[in-house]
Amino acid sequence: MSTNSPNPRRRSWPYAVTAIVALAVQQGWDAQQVISLAVSLLVLIALITSADRSDG
Repeated sequence: MSTNSPNPRRRSWPYAVTAIVALAVQQGWDAQQVISLAVSLLVLIALITSADRSDG
């Protein structure tokens, strides 16, 4: 295995959530909509992480 290969377990979700929330703010979403979006994304990530842990 090459030392230059990317780590498949690398957690990039914080960057994705930040980018999506920033885009929503930039697009003029109301504060309540942005909060709902952020909460929904975090719950989705928690579910995925939980399922991933139970698989392995």
